[in-house]
Amino acid sequence: MYRIMIVDDEKIIRDGIARVLPWKEMGIGEVYTAASGLEALEIVEKKPVDVMVADIQMAEMDGLTLVEKVNQINPDMRIIMLTGYDNFEYVQKCCKMEVHDYLLKPVDEVELEETIRRQVEAIRTREVNARKQRVLSRARGTEEQLKIEYAMQKLLEKKQEDVQWILDEYRISEEQPMQAAIIAPVVTGSESWSKHYELLNLSIKNACIEMFDFNREGITFEDARKNIVVVLFNGNEFEESVQRVETLNAYLKEEYGICQQVLLGNEVEGLEQIYISYDDAYLLHEENVGNGEIRQSAKSQLRLKLFYEIYNELKKAIESNIGDYEKANHALESFCKAVQAYNLSCSLMKKICFELASGIYFTLLMTTNDGADSNLNEFATVLQGCERKDVAEITRTFVSKLLLPGEEKVHEVVARAKSYIKQHLEEDISVTQLAQQFYVAPSYFSKLFKKNTGEGCNNYIIRKRMEKAQSLLSSTNMKTGKIADLCGYKDVNYFSLAFKKYSGQSPLEYRENTQHK
Repeated sequence: MYRIMIVDDEKIIRDGIARVLPWKEMGIGEVYTAASGLEALEIVEKKPVDVMVADIQMAEMDGLTLVEKVNQINPDMRIIMLTGYDNFEYVQKCCKMEVHDYLLKPVDEVELEETIRRQVEAIRTREVNARKQRVLSRARGTEEQLKIEYAMQKLLEKKQEDVQWILDEYRISEEQPMQAAIIAPVVTGSESWSKHYELLNLSIKNACIEMFDFNREGITFEDARKNIVVVLFNGNEFEESVQRVETLNAYLKEEYGICQQVLLGNEVEGLEQIYISYDDAYLLHEENVGNGEIRQSAKSQLRLKLFYEIYNELKKAIESNIGDYEKANHALESFCKAVQAYNLSCSLMKKICFELASGIYFTLLMTTNDGADSNLNEFATVLQGCERKDVAEITRTFVSKLLLPGEEKVHEVVARAKSYIKQHLEEDISVTQLAQQFYVAPSYFSKLFKKNTGEGCNNYIIRKRMEKAQSLLSSTNMKTGKIADLCGYKDVNYFSLAFKKYSGQSPLEYRENTQHK
């Protein structure tokens, strides 16, 4: 995920841009804001920033001066300038200073999103090309590969090692789920490869680098014993480790005519814990059993066995108490705790959670026809795209709604939506945002809301904002601009037009007519 910084001395514009765009979908993981060029420089000096959106005209330091200084610190940063000056001179200056794009204020939301997406894609392309060169160099045994191997060997020896540069290189977090795989070529019966074992090992290592490292799916290195080790990253964007290793095995068998014995340790969280997974895998290596197969730690197998025993019991308890919300929901809570406690891989968590949810959904559909209003496909989409830490909660929310009797399902969602709207009227609120709060599709949420209230969600939000504005206008001497802000309108002129359309009077006229009564 990339990092962006919004620089503008107007808080409304700065915060508005930071809130309104779908950053995660755009590949942006961190959004920094700065109220001045000086504040922006402080951020750039302390934190890595990939894209900067900055206003040209600012107090203390103008945007062009900021660009000049930023280029000295981070010449690779992609820069988008915002200007109210439709002037060729400014465009010329932007081009000379290697500004990558500029937009005229007021900025169109769609245009800004498209512009940022272009810059992110440019960064991604640049990184892929650079990474390809680094990976190819590593495969030839360069200093960079030796550096990685040294650092990883230190981690396996449980010695303190600065791993931040590795996390940055592979764009993973400190809590990234991962597991160690020891890859041992089986050369029994192959006289040719027995004589050239080192060459074979090098070929396999290079294949692993190109398959895993190049795609940021793992780290390939040799341990102190000259075994090839791949630290496989797990999570929602990766296939199961076994599946990826099977792909590797198929390739090596076709390319070199050999089988691999792959030994998988337990899954752990973070590089600093990888020695635990490696030790598990090495115990299997010492057993020296099997030829050309994938073996997993007995601990993993036992853990899975115990989990499935508990899972089957809880699933049965939920399904047998579908008519009793309290009992079924209690079993559901126990299930969610078990999913988190047994340290399952992200993909397995999602598989099991979907299996449970779909089983309950179809049971309801066949027995009471009460599941028809819930969108299983949308749940599957949300589940697939979520992070590991959210899997259990998303499942609990979805299944809990299924278990609610009759109209209570709709009522609960709508009641919570109304409460959220009331508490966040001063913020940007959209149907999409509300739908995400309840893990349902926007179209489905809109249908539920209108069915329950007789009013579209957007109209409801506008009405509540106008009611709040009317209350403030009639009971306080607060300035119109402040009232507009408290009601979620950052542009006071737009607020005045919206208010007049709703009430038939301008804010000033309404205040005069109501306060004098």
